[in-house]
Amino acid sequence: MRTRTFKLTEPEVAALKQAEQQAKRPDELRRMQAVRLFGTGMDKHQIMEITGFSERNLQRLASCFRQDGVAALFERRRGGNNTRLSREQRADLAERLQQYRPVDLPISQAVYWTVSDLKVAVVRWYRVVYQSPYSCYTLMHQSRLSLQRPTTLYRSRPSAEAVAEFEATLQKK
Repeated sequence: MRTRTFKLTEPEVAALKQAEQQAKRPDELRRMQAVRLFGTGMDKHQIMEITGFSERNLQRLASCFRQDGVAALFERRRGGNNTRLSREQRADLAERLQQYRPVDLPISQAVYWTVSDLKVAVVRWYRVVYQSPYSCYTLMHQSRLSLQRPTTLYRSRPSAEAVAEFEATLQKK
């Protein structure tokens, strides 16, 4: 059995704890906690159970931390919406979404904007394709539109006619 060579010093542990306080994303926080626990000698199987990382990922994170410090554990991607539409295009999209409805455009028969309608409009207007619905949720939020979830429709509920007939029979008795 090999002994772990990755050990953190007290200043490194303090730096990780401070970075955990500043982390804005849950995945960043999880990476920092995994490195801190791994570097303080906690059993790797417990860390894997707590964080959900594999042993290989723990070693990779420790290596990245050794090489670049705490900065290696922060998210490096720019983000979905920032890489696809420019700030001007997002402002134009917000204006168009407030001005038009899907039924006004040959997009769908819906009165209110849905994620699928928004995807079609973005492709048509800007030639940009978003794969994730979360990117569309973000676009809707940036456009000052609220996300409305459809109400649950009970399939076992009788039709309005059947309910009216039943109420009529109750009144007769």
